[in-house]
Amino acid sequence: MEHVGARLRRWRVRRGLSQRVLAELAGFSQGYVAQIESGAAPLERRAAREALARALQISVGELTGRPDDGAPWSPVGAEAIAELRAGIVALAVPVVAGRHRPTISGGDEPGVDVAALVRLYVACRYDLLVPALATALTSLAARDADGRGGPAHLRRVVEVCSTTVSTCVQLGHPDLTPAMAAVAMRAAEQLGEPAFLGLANYTRIRAVGATTGVERVVDDGIGLLQPHVGGDPVAAVLYGMHHLIRAEMAARDGLAGTAADHLDEAGRVAAYTGERADDWFSFGPTNVGMWRLAVLVALGDGPAGSTPPPGFRPEVVPSAQRRATYFIDLSRGLLQGRGHDDAAAAALFRAEVIAPQQVCASDGAREALRTLLSRPRYGRDSRLRGLAGRAGIRD
Repeated sequence: MEHVGARLRRWRVRRGLSQRVLAELAGFSQGYVAQIESGAAPLERRAAREALARALQISVGELTGRPDDGAPWSPVGAEAIAELRAGIVALAVPVVAGRHRPTISGGDEPGVDVAALVRLYVACRYDLLVPALATALTSLAARDADGRGGPAHLRRVVEVCSTTVSTCVQLGHPDLTPAMAAVAMRAAEQLGEPAFLGLANYTRIRAVGATTGVERVVDDGIGLLQPHVGGDPVAAVLYGMHHLIRAEMAARDGLAGTAADHLDEAGRVAAYTGERADDWFSFGPTNVGMWRLAVLVALGDGPAGSTPPPGFRPEVVPSAQRRATYFIDLSRGLLQGRGHDDAAAAALFRAEVIAPQQVCASDGAREALRTLLSRPRYGRDSRLRGLAGRAGIRD
């Protein structure tokens, strides 16, 4: 049997962590981690096993090699979701939150670091993001969201609501999204800035999902943003993102020509904006290329996009969420053809290296995993079954 220290090292290397970083994440010294890995120190304390497993984003059983050792790992627990729900209520329905919320004076809003929230989202660290969002929402609720907080407050409201909606969609809690989308739109309308109106509209699209008639919401956003494309790069990014999401909607309806038109328009905008690593969406030519694959998968023609064009480099996009999603889509696309099972499995493993929690949260990843596990060669593959277990797939 492989001793627990060897398993710890193997998982640490797979996650791309140094001993120092793992030790910091788990709250230990680097020397202690080194001793465990070498076998010089036993890993006997349950709390230590849980801390290391949590830092590695795996279950305790996967760390120790004993499948019955503790509950399966989950990115976000029920308690954290309950706190997020309370924060949503506090901002969306102030009267329910009570009259005695603390008030905030001046320009500060403690706990609202929008850039930090976005970094956690694009890194797919949902375990850290959900508590941070709950704190941010509660802090925003301490100031009236009726415009009296000023433009800076309203911008924070739109951005935090947008991140909350995207996070809830990723984690499978769509019931929490409509209220946040409504708050974002009210704040954006009070602000009156095209880019934030575009972001709020995009948030509303994410919140309503595949609801009948959502295409009209997308088209309204395109019409709103189009006049500002040439003079406002951020509005141009939102305009391009509206076309990308509209392309995927058309693909799901089997409208290949309409999808291609929207992709082409997004591509023209991306050629104008260039790669934008510092915006909400990491918009640019590379990201548009990633969406092209997603559209082909939605059309059932995934193999046509399985070979990237010359010079295509996913690593150009800094968002781990987007890169992991691309490799999940690549796996799904390969599985729509024949004879590509090994490449499809490799794409899923690469996605997990990039963003473990994105694979756990992705319906597309679970779809690909179930397809692979149904194939004789992979049905008993221990590595693939481990990944399936972390994604919540049980026998």
